[in-house]
Amino acid sequence: MKIFIPKIPWVVDFHKFFIKGFKSNQVEVVTNEKDFSLNKWIHLFRLHHIAQIRSMEMDSKLKEYNESVLQDCINAKPDVFLVFNECNLYPTTIRAIRERVKCKMICVLGDDPWDSTRYVADFPHSLKYFDIIFNPEVTWSVNIRKVAPNADIYWHNAGFDPDYYFPIDQSTISEEDKNKFGCELSFTGTSYGFKAEGAYRADLLAFVADYDLKIFGDNNWPYRFKYLPELTSHFYGSRLPMEDLRKLYTLTKINLNLPAPQLSTCFQPRVFEIAACKGFQILDNRSALSRILEPDEIVTFDTIPEFREKIDYYLDHESERTAMAEKLYKKVIEKFTWDVWAKRIKEIILDPSSHPMLVDDLYPNFRKY
Repeated sequence: MKIFIPKIPWVVDFHKFFIKGFKSNQVEVVTNEKDFSLNKWIHLFRLHHIAQIRSMEMDSKLKEYNESVLQDCINAKPDVFLVFNECNLYPTTIRAIRERVKCKMICVLGDDPWDSTRYVADFPHSLKYFDIIFNPEVTWSVNIRKVAPNADIYWHNAGFDPDYYFPIDQSTISEEDKNKFGCELSFTGTSYGFKAEGAYRADLLAFVADYDLKIFGDNNWPYRFKYLPELTSHFYGSRLPMEDLRKLYTLTKINLNLPAPQLSTCFQPRVFEIAACKGFQILDNRSALSRILEPDEIVTFDTIPEFREKIDYYLDHESERTAMAEKLYKKVIEKFTWDVWAKRIKEIILDPSSHPMLVDDLYPNFRKY
């Protein structure tokens, strides 16, 4: 089997993870030669042009990029074309690949296709050209089913790369590390810039600002502090490099895992990443968690009083934290790597009956791992 995967322009290197996962399952992977990123072309514009980023010149760059991806795909003659979200590809490019290459068309979603803070108006028009759509959020399937009536829709939960996330050697932890990353509670993640969803995480964290809390993330976090001044002293700096991130997950007593508010039922890969480092975590509850994890493997909360109650309990019960983190670690390294994720995708491509689909109702009838 040969799969063509266009370049994935996410900060998290999903492109590398996807390719590595499929190659580990004896799948030949091809990608495009030409790269495209909005950041790559940002220097072309003066400050007053930024709001008009899709100018004639930018459209020209995008058009050139789309033509190159189409030609690369035609030349590669893949059995499968797999795209994550829209990857800067126009619906006309997706349709042309379907018509000219005549391969199996697959879309893996990471965000709501109708979220205009992430996509331009074009992306949803692509959905009808896919044979299979992998969707992590069941509430999106209601709309997806209407605009892509012929697609098979499957649930997916992403994964983690054990080469990046793994338990650190305790002997490598210095006193400086303990001072920098040791704390009762920590949160690491994006502030979402000036988007409204960033307020959700910030407001949740404000309810636990009276604990020993450390926040790491992008430099837009301080924007929230004018409304939540109690968080100001808890911000410890920008996004952490991988080595430091593993230390944070290890040295924090409780890692706070707060999925983005646009995710109503699903969760983000950070669940697996923290677990792979043997970190203990408390999560903002999402119903999909209970479909793949057991109550003695993960701690969730639905209300602020419950949030604080569970924090207090687990801060006082180190042995329970350790036992739960160890159990979840063993599960994620066996069942939730990107290799396992790619194996399931391959199985569905070869035999759609091998896994149940995400049906039209809100809660999918997918098999429990």
